Amino acid sequence: MTVVSIDEELLIARAAGRLSAPMTLLVDSHAAMNDGIAAALHDAELASVALFEDEAGETMSDDAVDIAMAMIDALENGSGEAAGLKSVSRPAAASAAGLALDELMDLPAPVRDMALEAGAQWRFAAPGVRRIELVSEGNAKAELLRIEPGHGSPSHTHDGQEFTLVLTGAFADGIGRYGKGDLCAAGPETTHRPIAEPGEICIALAVTDGSLKFTGALGAVQRMLGG
Repeated sequence: MTVVSIDEELLIARAAGRLSAPMTLLVDSHAAMNDGIAAALHDAELASVALFEDEAGETMSDDAVDIAMAMIDALENGSGEAAGLKSVSRPAAASAAGLALDELMDLPAPVRDMALEAGAQWRFAAPGVRRIELVSEGNAKAELLRIEPGHGSPSHTHDGQEFTLVLTGAFADGIGRYGKGDLCAAGPETTHRPIAEPGEICIALAVTDGSLKFTGALGAVQRMLGG
């Protein structure tokens, strides 16, 4: 598992709307935590708009600019479809999130809003680990993990790719240490055991496009059950 950064190819794909919903959430959340990535994403979006204008300029309707400006005004004023996320009030969310509300409200806006939209209910995943399923598309899925110090995942490898963005706290996996703002990548060649460090609770956004493959005795049970 290695610390990585969002590369230009992913930024361009995000700007062009070609990423899955889980990967879009990952890029947006990382950009919300990293000014450099946010600036690079902004540049990619500008380039994407310029390319679209070059390709579609001849067929653009006379009122296209007015429509676009109206959409921007709707977003800024909290009207239209965007209002559902922008107008989430603390009292309304409290009934759903309970005691975990403060933790969620302190997270980067993209993942915070999606967690509230998903119901903000932490569910048991393993001893000391809870999760909120955020969004899935095809084989890709994104979930929010809350890992208490000293807890984590058994040793495992992966069917596909796994990206983990640390939002609070830190964890170590026997290969490296990953703190707030670090984006970590693991694949089929990686075997590791992520454990949250002492101190602050580790909350992380995990995006995967395949299942975990456990090792040791737990792996034997998994294979026996057809996993």
